[in-house]
Amino acid sequence: MPRKSSPAAKGAKPVAKANAAAKATAKAPAGDRPARQKEPSLADLKRQVLALAKVSSTKELKRANVDLRHLDFRLKASWRSALGVLEQAAVAMAEWDRNPPEEYKELFAEIDQAAAAYSTSIEQGLKLSSQLRDAADDLEAVAGELQQEAEELKTIEQASRKQRRARSLN
Repeated sequence: MPRKSSPAAKGAKPVAKANAAAKATAKAPAGDRPARQKEPSLADLKRQVLALAKVSSTKELKRANVDLRHLDFRLKASWRSALGVLEQAAVAMAEWDRNPPEEYKELFAEIDQAAAAYSTSIEQGLKLSSQLRDAADDLEAVAGELQQEAEELKTIEQASRKQRRARSLN
């Protein structure tokens, strides 16, 4: 089937039209034209979106981000849109993280102080518990020694009873 060409411009001659079309379709030298970026595949977009959102499925993605619930992830355009939303959110979060509002700075300072206080109390608790364990180990060792001495005293007592009975019988 022959290919239909575009309609002729008014007053244009067929040869002039052909020359104009040839000039329009002629490629510019590689150095003159900008490099065309290869569009990412659906799999690449999906991988980027899921990595940015730190999830492993579209169900988790929609659950984690309210702005993405309306998207149909069967379409490549939805993945592009999701990537844009997540990239904007990442940039906004990075900016907010660099320069949070004053009320949050104060709150973060209080949290840091509380965390430091808890850390020191935890360290003290760990030291005390290790000292208690050492004391318990020492007590167990002493108890073992005393048990051994008690057994020795029992054997001595039994031997002395036997000797006493033997003497009383003689």
